[in-house]
Amino acid sequence: MAQDLCLIGSIVAVHGIRGAVKVQSHSDVPGRFTRLARVYLGATTDSVESVRVISVSGDELRPILTFEGHETREDAERLVGLDISIDAADMAEPPPGRYFIHDLIGCTVRTASGDDRGTVRDVMLLPANDVYVVDYHGIEVLVPAVPAIVTSVDTARKTIIVEAVPGLFEDLDAD
Repeated sequence: MAQDLCLIGSIVAVHGIRGAVKVQSHSDVPGRFTRLARVYLGATTDSVESVRVISVSGDELRPILTFEGHETREDAERLVGLDISIDAADMAEPPPGRYFIHDLIGCTVRTASGDDRGTVRDVMLLPANDVYVVDYHGIEVLVPAVPAIVTSVDTARKTIIVEAVPGLFEDLDAD
């Protein structure tokens, strides 16, 4: 698919017998799912199907959705495991201090003194705080996305500045 898509959730289970599915939200935007008219369903952004959203219920973190053309339990079972995306152009700006995962991936991580600490490869959304998965010379380093460690994020310049916390990267430099 030629357009840019942004992941907002994943279908995790079937709900009932009328085609509804439970969704794990990947969005911080309040009311994200209640405002949806169309979404893209697929395992990858290259193989998506555009579908109309018929109904939304449940809560913000685990909404329950029904899609046009997928209105039986059997239809819903085939959707489990698929991602839900929307057009990048339809994304609202994130709240201050929050960032889209797709904007963080590929950012260069540096210390305030300019020491290169790798590139963000992924972001883990954990209950306590997000964690940036940084590729540092082929080694995966998990960097907690907390103010004591991550001092600035500039997604326009694709740069993240981190504190030089003893043991976070230095132990890897000796190898």
